[in-house]
Amino acid sequence: MSRKRRNKDRANPIVNEAPSPSPDSSAGVLLGVIVCFVLSGFAALLYQTAWMRQFSVVFGTSELAVTTVLSAYMAGLALGAAIAGRFVDRITRPVLVYGLLEAGVALSALAVPLLLALANVLYVGTLGSQPEPPDASGCMGATLPMLTKYVVRSKEQIGPRVGMLYAFNTVGAVGGTVTAGFVLVPALGLTGTVWVGVFVNFIVFVIAAMLARSMAPARIPDAERTEAPAVEENLVTVRSGFVFTGSFWILPLMLISGANTFTYEVLWTRLLGHILGGSIAAFSTMLASFLGGIAIGSAIAAKLSKNAQVALTGFVIAQGGIAVTSLIIYEFLYILIPENAGLRGNVPLAMAVLLPATLFVGATFPFAVRILAKDKTDAAPASARVYAWNTFGAIAGATIAGFILIPLLKYEGAIQLAVTLNAALALAASLLIFERQYRTVLVAGIGLAVVVLVYRPELPEAILRTSPMTSEAGGEIRFYEVGRSATVLILEEDGYFNLRTNGLPEASTNLKGAPPYQHNQHLLSTVPVLARPDARQMLIVGFGGGVAVEGVPPSVKSIDVIELEPKVIDANRFVAPERQVDPLADDRVRVVVNDARSALALTSKRYDAIVSQPSHPWTAGASHLYTHEFISLAKDHLNPGGVFLQWMNTEFITRSLLESLCATLLDVYAYLRIYQWESGVLFFLGSDQPLDIERNLSMTGRPLRDY
Repeated sequence: MSRKRRNKDRANPIVNEAPSPSPDSSAGVLLGVIVCFVLSGFAALLYQTAWMRQFSVVFGTSELAVTTVLSAYMAGLALGAAIAGRFVDRITRPVLVYGLLEAGVALSALAVPLLLALANVLYVGTLGSQPEPPDASGCMGATLPMLTKYVVRSKEQIGPRVGMLYAFNTVGAVGGTVTAGFVLVPALGLTGTVWVGVFVNFIVFVIAAMLARSMAPARIPDAERTEAPAVEENLVTVRSGFVFTGSFWILPLMLISGANTFTYEVLWTRLLGHILGGSIAAFSTMLASFLGGIAIGSAIAAKLSKNAQVALTGFVIAQGGIAVTSLIIYEFLYILIPENAGLRGNVPLAMAVLLPATLFVGATFPFAVRILAKDKTDAAPASARVYAWNTFGAIAGATIAGFILIPLLKYEGAIQLAVTLNAALALAASLLIFERQYRTVLVAGIGLAVVVLVYRPELPEAILRTSPMTSEAGGEIRFYEVGRSATVLILEEDGYFNLRTNGLPEASTNLKGAPPYQHNQHLLSTVPVLARPDARQMLIVGFGGGVAVEGVPPSVKSIDVIELEPKVIDANRFVAPERQVDPLADDRVRVVVNDARSALALTSKRYDAIVSQPSHPWTAGASHLYTHEFISLAKDHLNPGGVFLQWMNTEFITRSLLESLCATLLDVYAYLRIYQWESGVLFFLGSDQPLDIERNLSMTGRPLRDY
């Protein structure tokens, strides 16, 4: 080779390409990359499932705690993608770096228990010791840009290959969700589930390292070399003096789309919870259906996004498709309500509800990357930017939807706003990204006008009356509000007010003039005083219908009540003038709106009796209140000789769960008694001093003779 030819080659190196491999070896490496990304998605959802529950044990399940943990998780993903987008062009061995990132994920996961314990110390040390209970993941995100840098070898491959990786990663996430919820968490517990994720990440690291050994490093282009693009599809051009068009608009559009997608996820999860229940398995089913639709939609869009113009049309259609399918599902969901609610046998229902809209949601990502990427060298940075903007939007959506939007607008208002946003995104994409999209602008404009002027959704009454435990609720709806953690309903029927949260029957209270009825909930607060007649301070976890508060004997001078959902308190205030007894009018009562775990962790106050009557132990929001950690925390807040009473409904639990609770209480308290006042209801009474209620009552007459 001549010196002139060698100098020419040195001045114009091949960009991001190793020596051309044989077709067979290239296909083998691509298959290995796909396997890595499936396993990566699988491990990521194992971590998310386990971490959400591990964090709830420390920080509780208040809407602030859950949203903070979820936002931190997604912020790590977004920051990882953003950082990778800045440095990916300087990396010559992207598959090896990807493997190292997966190893970093595994090591970080191993550090989570230690960091969690440290966070708890800082949390309690900073905010704790209050005299009264107070009211209330970066490596993963970098993996997609790294593999995108390797798999995209030509301009035509930008959309198909990026969409393919995104789809396969989401397929892995579906597998992780189902496996964690149905197999690993029940069989191995939270810590065991995390260890499985660590093992999977190290497998991915080994595979990636082996693949990297068979590949030559890519070359980095000279800083001074400028490559003239052939035909630039997405040049920024001026439409008028004030409005610009250009592919960069896809980033804020994807941010808004990400926020809107999370609004749908919260909306459908809350509505389907009335049918499928609130268990970990039910949530895993809904999340898997949601992610499954995204995976399929991304795979389909990957085949279609050959160029930027087609991708723009696809993006507009996808936004319109999300709007239309969501509207149809909301309006006709009542038709799909099964005869027997609950998770068993109703998995196809979750798929039927969530798949149609999420097919279009999944399609937006590969379309957006193809719109933004100018050529093959821009594929990895473009995917990183789109991923980061979309995920930051999801963080905003997680916060706004749960905290503000759905509680403020309720379900009917939230679906109207979400559908309108999708129609507006379709029109904005038509106007802002490329010029002269007259037909697309016209269709999108008509769609937006129809939604704004015509669509008026109504209260989903049939869904609200459905329960995963009992038959459909009858009676007149007297109170309906969507809270941050629960949908609260009060129905009047046959002289009673029936309180339901997320479809679950929680309590019944008597109207004025109703026939006498002895609620067993009165005994929840009476039994502790029978055991300790000198009890003066009592804590009740869970307000419900306030019946347990009604039963507190007058000898108790102070009653603190911790309630997670403020709408439950609002519901009780709403019907207070019409009920026989208004517990909120009792001067002894102080209501604390917070998660019980968080409230107790931050106070130094002690009680003579603590009554814990949260929702059912198989529901995700209440399960942590049946754990060894919470029961031990409650013991730490009892005065010497104090008693702890745990309520449990036995109609919907398994023998193993009942045995687990008994073993936990016996491990925490030296003395334990179990009472069954009626079929299906158990009271567990624990203390560090002997419990002999009947003998003490017969010998002293206390506390009855005190009144």
